[in-house]
Amino acid sequence: MREFENPDHWDMAAQRYEKTAHPFTELYAKAALARIRLGPGSRVLDVAAGTGALALAAARTGAQVMATDFSPGMVARIAAAELPNVEARVMDGQSLALPGGAFDAVFSIFGVIMFPDWRKG
Repeated sequence: MREFENPDHWDMAAQRYEKTAHPFTELYAKAALARIRLGPGSRVLDVAAGTGALALAAARTGAQVMATDFSPGMVARIAAAELPNVEARVMDGQSLALPGGAFDAVFSIFGVIMFPDWRKG
């Protein structure tokens, strides 16, 4: 297993990632969100959400957001924002336990490229 495929690696890096990488990924998240119309009633899934750059930006539109990541440390950073319209769950993006058609929009900013099998993601 490569180091970045291990959730423990991301658990240890979560706080530092939030300070250093989150602002960078937030730029891409905002660009992605600008391509669609979201608002109250929209349902958004953020796969391999990291510290939630996209999830938190989507939530600010009023959308209901589910953010998933395989790292409990990353999920904890998202949950710490305490936004009522964001649900953060530990979940492997290659094996999502979610019903099909449950979301209006699905994103993964930099997560899928790190999956051992990106096609599953």
